[in-house]
Amino acid sequence: GSDAVCGFIAGPHFSLESANIAQGPAVDLFVGQPRAGEPITLRFFVNEKPRNTPIAGLQVEHEKLMHVIGVNDSLQEFFHLHPKKTGPGMWEVICTFSRPGTYKIWSDIKYRGVSYSFGHPPLVVSGLLENTTKASTGRPLKRRVADYDVSFDPGPPPAPGHTNVLQFSLTDTNGLPAPTANYLGAPMHLILIKDDLSVFIHGHPESRVGASTVLFRQILDKPGAYRLFAQFRPRQMNLGPDDSLLAEFELSVSPNTTPSALATASGGQK
Repeated sequence: GSDAVCGFIAGPHFSLESANIAQGPAVDLFVGQPRAGEPITLRFFVNEKPRNTPIAGLQVEHEKLMHVIGVNDSLQEFFHLHPKKTGPGMWEVICTFSRPGTYKIWSDIKYRGVSYSFGHPPLVVSGLLENTTKASTGRPLKRRVADYDVSFDPGPPPAPGHTNVLQFSLTDTNGLPAPTANYLGAPMHLILIKDDLSVFIHGHPESRVGASTVLFRQILDKPGAYRLFAQFRPRQMNLGPDDSLLAEFELSVSPNTTPSALATASGGQK
């Protein structure tokens, strides 16, 4: 049935590498020679292996039929796009890569009640390399984004393989709670990516649209360092229909941490 919190239709979820799929639903990425700063079309072929039969009838998940999320290998660049269908099985979206380097892209679809996240082979973007190394700031738990402060409470030290409680609070410049507007069927979307790009999670919260404190319960199977990309829309800010603000945080998962009693309930991860 329908999830009352964010409209997600309950069902199984699979995270797969597209290059490894020999049978079943798959998404193949086609792109020319991308160059930093220049728009290029990303083409996604949704098909059934092994015959590469085009798939029709994708289901809406969080207001879109396909979500495309990408980062560069330093996790300093992030994008979240929504392709449009252009032909049988073919979906396209224009993307401009901000800087050269190697990128990892994932495509999310839902088909016949099953959700899939397909990881695509690394994509090399050419261009002039610049000295863009960011100074180390440790792991701050508060970020200023536009005219809003986003505070991150990771709760007890996260334990691998168990449900962990992650909480975000939004306030305005006066320190008052800042209610969220709807963003793709939820008050916030949370993308969690391991620093070696081996784990990708597109998380959705328990909280409802309008909340200024947003709660996630996430299972992180692998220990290590994660970058968190929190996307949201403040109610009082005039943004385009698909636009959002982005706050980035870091989270470390130790292999020796035991689960907290506060994070024993399941859910939240989609």
